Amino acid sequence: MEQQIEEQTKPFIESITDLMITIKPYISLLLSEWKNLLIINGSIFVLTLLYLLFLAKPYYQSTVTILPEFGGKSSDMLSQFSGLAAMAGVNVGGDVSTQIYQNLVMSETVLNDVIYKKYETKEYNHPVDLVEYFEVKPDKSLPDSLQKRKMFLTMFLTLSKVGIVTNYEMKTKILTITTQMPESKLSADVANTTVQALDKYVRMVKKSFASEQRKYLEARLIEIKDTLTIFENQLKSFREKNRQITQSPELQLEQARLMRNVEIQQTIFTELTKQYELVKLAEVKDVPVVNIREYAKDPVVKTGPKRILTLIVILFFSFIGSASWILWKKRVMEIIEKVKRG
Repeated sequence: MEQQIEEQTKPFIESITDLMITIKPYISLLLSEWKNLLIINGSIFVLTLLYLLFLAKPYYQSTVTILPEFGGKSSDMLSQFSGLAAMAGVNVGGDVSTQIYQNLVMSETVLNDVIYKKYETKEYNHPVDLVEYFEVKPDKSLPDSLQKRKMFLTMFLTLSKVGIVTNYEMKTKILTITTQMPESKLSADVANTTVQALDKYVRMVKKSFASEQRKYLEARLIEIKDTLTIFENQLKSFREKNRQITQSPELQLEQARLMRNVEIQQTIFTELTKQYELVKLAEVKDVPVVNIREYAKDPVVKTGPKRILTLIVILFFSFIGSASWILWKKRVMEIIEKVKRG
C-alpha cells in the first residue's frame, strides 16, 4: 500500500521539481533586480497614495426601489401601453411595468428633467443644474444653436454610464435606481428627481393615451348617434305608414329588421357612452403610477473611493507589469534591434 502511494506521489514531486528548476533563473533575475522593482513599485505606491488622499473625490450613492404593480387600475392602464415598450426598445407584457421603467429611466425625455433641475449643493451658493455643477463647457466650434445640445448630450452620456445605474430583478420584478454623486444630498436629490421625472412621463403618456381615446370616442359617438337617429326615424316612418301589420308577414319582417337596427345602435351607443365616461375620468386622474417603496435619503457614509482596495489592486498589477518588463526586456530589445536592422 505504501509503495503504491509512493508511486502515485512520485510524478507529482517530479513535476514540482521540474517547475522549480524552470522558474529558478527567473526568480534569480528578479532578485538581482530587486532595487529596480522597489523603485518602480515604490514610486507607483507613493503616486497612487497621493492621488487617493488628495485628488480622488469622494462619492455617495443613493438608491430608490420601485415595486411592480400587482393588479389595480394602474396596472390595467399600463397593460394597454404597448407603445411604451416600443419606445423603450423592449417587447414585454403589461404585467412587468418595472422592466419598461428600466428602459424609460435612461431615456432622453426623463433625464432631461433630471439634468436641468436646479439643485442645492455645497459647492455653489446658488441652485445649479447638473450641466453647471459638473462644469460641462460649451464647444465654441459649434454654432450657438448646437452648443446647448452638445452640453446636454455630454451630461446625458455621463449619467447613463456612471451617474445613474438601474438594476431589474427578474424573479421579484423589483427595479432599483442607484445614483452616484460627489455630494451626499445631491445624490439623494438626483435619485428622487429621477423617479419623479419617470412618474411624470408615465402619467403624461397615460393622459395622452386617454386623450386620444376620448377624441376617438367623441367622434364615434357622434357617428353612432346620427346613425341611431336615422334608424329611429325610419322605424317611426314605417309605423306611421303601416298601422295594421298583423295580417302581413312581410311588413312584420320589415318592422323586425328596423327594430333590430335600432337596438344594435342603441347598444353600441350605450357601451361607447360608458367607455367615454371612463376615459374622461382617466384623463383627469392625477395619481402617481410608479409604485415607489421609499424615496432616497441622504447617505451618511460615503461609498467611495475604496482607497485600500484600490491601492492593493494597483500595486498588484504594478508588480506584475514591472516584473514582466524586467524578465522580458532583454528579449524585447533584441526584437527591436532586429526590426531596426531590417
